[in-house]
Amino acid sequence: MDLGSMLGKLDGQGGDFADLLQLLTNNKESLAMLGRLPDYLEKIASGPAGAGEQARTASVSLVGDDGSSGLKGTLADSSDAPAKIVTSIGNGAARIADAAESAAKVPLMDGPASRLASAAEEMSGATEQLGRLAEAMDQIGETLARVGVALARLGDHLDDSGARARGFAELG
Repeated sequence: MDLGSMLGKLDGQGGDFADLLQLLTNNKESLAMLGRLPDYLEKIASGPAGAGEQARTASVSLVGDDGSSGLKGTLADSSDAPAKIVTSIGNGAARIADAAESAAKVPLMDGPASRLASAAEEMSGATEQLGRLAEAMDQIGETLARVGVALARLGDHLDDSGARARGFAELG
């Protein structure tokens, strides 16, 4: 159909062009909103991009830039202290147990020897608890490391979503 025949149909009989003109006239507010779509997409894009940056910041707080510092590194350093204490107390408990055994061989030293043996047992129990604490701290650190990696990935995905939304906005 050529432009002349389309314009010829404006004589009140309707036609494609008249329908199009009526559609545009009846929906000019909606069409005006479409013109603002790039601005809306830009605002929408800034949300995921900002969230992505926050997720990466949280990741760095948890595991540092190198994947092993941050809170995870602090926990790892902190778990070293109980582990060293476990070793020291374990050595002390072994010496006390040896002393109790030796003292038990001396006449009239049964009472003090049994108290020394009891002290060695108490110290051994404390070392077990400290060992569990050190292990738990290491496990918490590893869990935080996994959360940090997930947050970093989330940040990347959110940035990508924001970039894609901005790309849509630029098409307009």
